[in-house]
Amino acid sequence: MSIYLFPARMLIHMSKQNIFLVIFFAFLFSCSTQEDNLFAENVDPITNNNKNYSGLTDAYLTDIGTINIDVIANGNYPGQSKAAFRKDINAPNFGYCHPDVQYFPNGFNGYKYWMVFTPYFGTVGIEPDSKRYENPTIVVSNDGLNWRPPNGVQSPLQRTVSKAESFAENKQDPIQGFWSDVDWIYENGRFSLYYRGSMIKAKALKARGAKSTNNFKKLLTNSQRTIVRQTSTDGVSWSPLEVVYKSSYPYSPNNNHMISPSFVYTGKNYVSFEVENNISHNFPGNEASYVIRRTSDNGLDFSIFKKSKVVNFINKPWTDVNSSDAPWHIQATYVDGYYFLCIAAGDVRKYTADSLYLAVSKDGLNFKVFPKLLVKNNAYRSCIFPMITTNEVINFGAVIAYKTGVFKYREFQLSKQKLDDFLSN
Repeated sequence: MSIYLFPARMLIHMSKQNIFLVIFFAFLFSCSTQEDNLFAENVDPITNNNKNYSGLTDAYLTDIGTINIDVIANGNYPGQSKAAFRKDINAPNFGYCHPDVQYFPNGFNGYKYWMVFTPYFGTVGIEPDSKRYENPTIVVSNDGLNWRPPNGVQSPLQRTVSKAESFAENKQDPIQGFWSDVDWIYENGRFSLYYRGSMIKAKALKARGAKSTNNFKKLLTNSQRTIVRQTSTDGVSWSPLEVVYKSSYPYSPNNNHMISPSFVYTGKNYVSFEVENNISHNFPGNEASYVIRRTSDNGLDFSIFKKSKVVNFINKPWTDVNSSDAPWHIQATYVDGYYFLCIAAGDVRKYTADSLYLAVSKDGLNFKVFPKLLVKNNAYRSCIFPMITTNEVINFGAVIAYKTGVFKYREFQLSKQKLDDFLSN
């Protein structure tokens, strides 16, 4: 941080008010200078080899069935229990969003499928207070189609942010902080659940979170958006939240949206991907959004923005649909040396997605997108997850999410050799 230093003899003759103004404007100048120098590292582009994945991809276009989640969406503030803010989102009252699944072939705590999601869209989305329901919710299943909360888990995991805990993003919208964009991993016997808090006061996050040095250091000031983490060894009892990074210097250009952060564990380190809106001068071109990659040794302290990298897409089939389309929400998976991104793309400047794509990479920086869409219309943030792998193939499950609030379940298989051919130079 470079702050202009005024000679002491000048300060002696200034009033306290003038001294405050000098310091204030010096601070603003310093912040502006920081923002001017805040750029993620670009990845050198790789030429498209124009090879298509030649394996069977029709399977990943076919839904096995519609998912039903037996849960109540609770939009009550902490300490409240009003019936008006409790919504039954069982079928046919679907109201599901942001799925992410961990699969255990032999079961974990009695269940093969563990999913985190947020109630939104559908029945909940028509509510004027829809943000109040967008709280991280954990459910389990043994068939991928019928889901319920595991015994003993608090549902939702985080209660609705009260107005006293919130601040305004702008002059037009009502004051209402909210949670969103859940994502989790399971590694070394532990779940790590990440999600985003928006317009939540630093003081409120401190009160809800762990009394840790990490939170003390990262919660000195308010940020419009904050990525947090909770951990659990059984999926039922969860640690207090810890702050991961925020939408302010040095983690992000100020007030960027840090959309749909998604995390993987490679066996060596943690890697996160997120969408950043191109709403400032801190990005390399004119695309509506960019995907940023960060790394971490402990799953909590990730790369600051200047040390992160801008992901390179070797091909961008969403621009064939609409030249202004770009990634809006993403979900990352890592399995057997392959990184996958499930990408909901659309008109980012209108804050929405429509089509759903699958991309693959061997280095986590250069991704090639399957030209055949997972979903053409009405899609939102969805997820894929490895089920069983062999030396030759990876078997996936998928939860496909629609803007109607409906989830669909799929399964498909990809050949490792054909993936390598698809990516070869």
